[in-house]
Amino acid sequence: MSDDTGISEALGALADGEVVDLSQTLEEGVPAVPTHARYSHTLYESYERGDVACHYRLTLGEHTGTHMDAPLHFIAEGDAHYDIASVPLERLVGRAATIDVTDVEANSTVSAERIAEWEEDHGELEAGDRVLFQFGWDRHWATGSDGDQYLTDWPGLSEEAAAYLTDAGVALVGCDTAAIDVAHDESFPAHYELLGNETYIVENLTNLADLPPFSLLVTLPLKIEDGSGSPIRAVAVVD
Repeated sequence: MSDDTGISEALGALADGEVVDLSQTLEEGVPAVPTHARYSHTLYESYERGDVACHYRLTLGEHTGTHMDAPLHFIAEGDAHYDIASVPLERLVGRAATIDVTDVEANSTVSAERIAEWEEDHGELEAGDRVLFQFGWDRHWATGSDGDQYLTDWPGLSEEAAAYLTDAGVALVGCDTAAIDVAHDESFPAHYELLGNETYIVENLTNLADLPPFSLLVTLPLKIEDGSGSPIRAVAVVD
């Protein structure tokens, strides 16, 4: 296949497919774990004040809203100790598998066996795939105190499940919860397993229920030197 043919096919898929927004909207009061910076949006110039243009100052953390974790977020040394600006671009666009785990209860984890069962029904995961876990937790996302449940007792990925994915050579793992590790597990086994094997993590996704078992996923972070992560605009293209 020529390069021109491949580009034409990719453009055709975009033209014919539906683009699904998987990103939470950034607005003041969105959920943030207690140790992370809060989001604010401050008006600096406006037409009403006589300015020629309008612009706002953003104050936010690297892990605000829908975001990606770079390996150095948890990996202190070694080959996997690198920033978000160093994540290879080819790892950020490609096939994604979406696994429905909405029956997993609060403060519980997805097992490796559950992923294997999904593969039996839909096909094996391939090296370089992305895997998204639809817990349905985004139903709790809200601003202010209305979003407190989002930050309480969310489910997550077990260490064994994380190892299953790294053994498969998965490029990225995403979830619609505040973190890929289950709430209150401060040993962060999934973070260490995934990031230590250069499998990137995307958290605070939404609309995963709108995705089929496989789709095309795009997750582009800001190019932040020494960044432990970055907010992203995540989208999927489905047939």
